[in-house]
Amino acid sequence: MGISSPKILILSAYDVGGASIAAIRMHLGFLKIGLDSRFLSLHASSDSIPNHFRFSPPSDIQSRIKLKWAKRQEHKAKNNLKLPPGINFSGEFSLPLAPFDVTTSEHWNWADVVILHWVNEWIQLETLVEKAGKKPLIWVMHDMHAFTGGCHYSHRCENMTRSCEVCPFLVASNYPNLSHQFWKSKSEALSKFKPNLTITAPSAWMTGWSQRSSLFGQFPHYHIFNSLDTTIFFPRNKNLCREVLGIPAEKIVLLCVIQSLEDRRKGFQYFVEALSKLENKSNLLVCTVGKSKNISNRLPVSHLHLGSLADERLMALVYNCADVFVHPAIEDNLPNVVVEALSCGIPCSGFSIGGMVEMISNGQNGFLSSEISADGLAAVIKNSISIDWSKEDIASEAHKTFDLEVQAKAFESLIEKVVVG
Repeated sequence: MGISSPKILILSAYDVGGASIAAIRMHLGFLKIGLDSRFLSLHASSDSIPNHFRFSPPSDIQSRIKLKWAKRQEHKAKNNLKLPPGINFSGEFSLPLAPFDVTTSEHWNWADVVILHWVNEWIQLETLVEKAGKKPLIWVMHDMHAFTGGCHYSHRCENMTRSCEVCPFLVASNYPNLSHQFWKSKSEALSKFKPNLTITAPSAWMTGWSQRSSLFGQFPHYHIFNSLDTTIFFPRNKNLCREVLGIPAEKIVLLCVIQSLEDRRKGFQYFVEALSKLENKSNLLVCTVGKSKNISNRLPVSHLHLGSLADERLMALVYNCADVFVHPAIEDNLPNVVVEALSCGIPCSGFSIGGMVEMISNGQNGFLSSEISADGLAAVIKNSISIDWSKEDIASEAHKTFDLEVQAKAFESLIEKVVVG
């Protein structure tokens, strides 16, 4: 690098979950190529991440009183928002309020450049840009929350290109204009404090939405993929992996990661209906991974639920048991699970949406349906089952793109631009 060892601070509210996994892998990639990187999170559940620190707010009395007051106001705002019966914001919309000031951390002061991942509940944009000064900030867009009035994914709503008025999530609530108020607060802070901010996203789709947004469109944008450790996610013998996990060798195995049965964006309902349209159901076995339980009574085929798996090496074995990985999301960025499946040489099926189109080429490593429907999903699953794929060829192409070191070097070049100028 053209400058002497820039000190990099990576911020993520959590150390578990999709966005956090991407942040941790970025951090590990930086360390692998010799960069000076620290990973700071508000919540910490793991002690196995090198150079991982947990954020501690200032402990003096004045700071503690201020934090307590901010938490109370945040709690009050959440409680005051009333939604009609049957409407749930989980995974859809969250209030962009956070009571902490990350700039008080010694790690913040140590850093030459700060890379933010998903920091909702920890870092509020207005506080960040007010306190950051001209410190270079790179914000990785894992969803749309940072550049909207509160939604995580817009479901094709384009209000963020204007001022987030008449929000579809809030129109039936007791504060229908709340998203505009949040948008206005962010807009005024960005205009007043003019942060040294650069935006990146792992998919061209998310990059495009951020560029079109009225909040972030003014800042430079770069598209850099997520990464993973290709010494963990690589092809293994399918029959041996099935023997280890007790999965029948003769079955056609469809693998799906399901964290929520109710999140409409994840498209589980399309998967269930698509399965009912497939032939030779007695030969099929659906394996699922994730938090969701009680899935079997919804599926028309044999089912094995493996629960939540945090260990990457075990998850790699699970991928290698599959004939096809199915990701039925109807709106998504660049899902880690698809990157992982491809890196294990597993063909993928899903819809032609978001970052999926950047990873899946019909007939080369899976199939995507241009029509979001159960019929369309059933057709691409059937196509994927019918081909005798080369796991090595699929994995080789994925490794060229998503290897830790490859993407770490791509980000290294961006860091040099934003630090040197």
